[in-house]
Amino acid sequence: MNIFLVGGAVRDALLNIEVQERDWVVVGASENDLIDKGYKKIGKDFPVFLHPETKEEYALARQERKTALGHKGFEFKFDSSVTLEEDLLRRDLTINAIAEDEGGNLIDPYGGMEDIKNKLLKSVSASFDEDPLRVLRVARFASKLKFLDFKIEKKTLELMKKISSSGEIETLSKERVWMETYKALSTRNPEEYFSILLKVGALEKICQSMNLNLNALEKTSSDNQDYAIKWSVLISENENIEEINISFNAPKQFSEISEICSQINLFSSKKISPESLMDLINKCDLLCGGVPCQSFSYAGKQKGLDDKRGDLILKFSEMINIIKPKIFMIENVKGLLTHNNGETLKYIINNCLNKNNNYNIKYKLIKCVYHNIPQKRERLIII
Repeated sequence: MNIFLVGGAVRDALLNIEVQERDWVVVGASENDLIDKGYKKIGKDFPVFLHPETKEEYALARQERKTALGHKGFEFKFDSSVTLEEDLLRRDLTINAIAEDEGGNLIDPYGGMEDIKNKLLKSVSASFDEDPLRVLRVARFASKLKFLDFKIEKKTLELMKKISSSGEIETLSKERVWMETYKALSTRNPEEYFSILLKVGALEKICQSMNLNLNALEKTSSDNQDYAIKWSVLISENENIEEINISFNAPKQFSEISEICSQINLFSSKKISPESLMDLINKCDLLCGGVPCQSFSYAGKQKGLDDKRGDLILKFSEMINIIKPKIFMIENVKGLLTHNNGETLKYIINNCLNKNNNYNIKYKLIKCVYHNIPQKRERLIII
């Protein structure tokens, strides 16, 4: 029995990228051999085992044969006669078909190291086009390795187009589509993933009508690692947001944020109706307001609620009681804290902001200079 480290762990080590997880292939062994050594079988379609101590995945070397449409339309052969080279031949890209033995020696029968040198994403064999998931996987690897200037080989790109036009992309489960999309959103250049899916014709098979804001996604990804925000920036200019989220099986958090971003875009374009604006507000969990402060400031003569400008904090209170956001925040000057010996603030909190006893309200005086704001002023924050 021989054990080899395979796939992404070998590839990423050669590229000096942090290895996230390690997968192993076992050659010259049977299921019983591994079970007798304490490995726990977890694979349903083919034998995958968990190491008794490290809990890393070990799979018996196998061959596969296409028998039906889709990512799962394969029959597998896994026994002690299957060689390492035969196992590596079924993999998608040459850079993923490199193995390392227990002595640290690399086995590279299909030129993966040369393709790493040439920064090329290249299919291992002609059977590449048998698995539609490979279109999404290769697009994801392109996004993962774009910062190293990797490109997809021309022939491989043509095979991806062939798969996309074959009707097999539509056989992929929505869960698998989102899994690859989510992984792509975690890369430095997720825009490359969507750009390639668009280029090879796969995107329209997942969602028929979808406009991508690739430039905005690229800019956002440079300084924001919130995957839901990245997703929202990408699709928020579409009018069929719900359809897109369903097509990609986007989780609730992603779909909710993208819908809000879409309505904010509509609001920014000045095309929004009063009804649509209220719909947007009602979907927001946080409502913030910086109501005019002159009526509570020394410069404004501290006329308080008798000042027309001071009345706006009461209007804001009405909005809070109508909309009922989960959280609200109001900012004003220090003078509100001491106005009328504190009675004004007490009235605003108890009789206006919290007249229905829906909230736990706290307030604090904040010194701006302590929060990297170049002002000496103190601000009253009510939450």
